[in-house]
Amino acid sequence: MQLKLYHYWRSSSSWRVRWAFAIKKMPCAFVAVDLLKGEQKGDAHLKRNPSGHVPVLEVEDGGKTFFLTESLAIIEWMEEIQKEPSLLPGNSFQRARIRALSEIVNSGTQPVQNLKVQKFHSSDPEKQKEWTRHWIREGLSAYENLVKETAGKFSVGDTVTMADLFLIPQCYNAKRFDVPLSEFSTIARIDAAAFQTSECQASAPDKFQP
Repeated sequence: MQLKLYHYWRSSSSWRVRWAFAIKKMPCAFVAVDLLKGEQKGDAHLKRNPSGHVPVLEVEDGGKTFFLTESLAIIEWMEEIQKEPSLLPGNSFQRARIRALSEIVNSGTQPVQNLKVQKFHSSDPEKQKEWTRHWIREGLSAYENLVKETAGKFSVGDTVTMADLFLIPQCYNAKRFDVPLSEFSTIARIDAAAFQTSECQASAPDKFQP
C-alpha cells in the first residue's frame, strides 16, 4: 500500500492527519497544495476532492487508487487499518468523549474560521479577525468546560488521542489570531504537554513551511 497526502502547511486539518501519521509511524509522501495560489481550485485537485479542500489522502492498493477526504474520516480509517498506537483508546464511553471533543473543533469551531467564510462575512480584514476570534473563543470555551472531566496529561487521560490532534492545531490558530490560551487553563496545559512530544513537533506547520 502506498500513501500520498495532499496538504497545506498551515491547514489545521492537514496538521491533524500529519500528526496521526507520525504517531502511527506509517510511511507517507507529502504533496503541498498551495491554498493562497488557489491550487485547490484546479482541475487536478478537484478530481481528488470535489469540495476543493485539504487534506486528501491518495491510497494505492492492489492496483487500485482511492482518494480519502475529510481529516476525521482519514484518521478513523488509519485507526482501522493500524490499531496501535490507538488514537481512540479506552471503553465505549471514553471513545465517545474523544469523538465529542474532536467534533467541537471539527464541526463547530474550525469551519467558520476558513478564509472563504471570513471573506463572505466581511471584506474588512479587521472584521474578519474579530469574527475569527469570536468563534475561537466560543469553541475553546466549550472544549475547556468538557475536557475538565477527562483530562490527564492530555485531553482524555495521559496519552495523546484523536481529540488532541484536533485541539492543538486549533490552539495554533488561537495564537495566530491573538486569543491567549491563558484564558483556558486546562487547554493551555494540554497544549504545552503536546509540544513536548516528538510527533507533535515533527508534524507542526513550521516543519512544512515553504
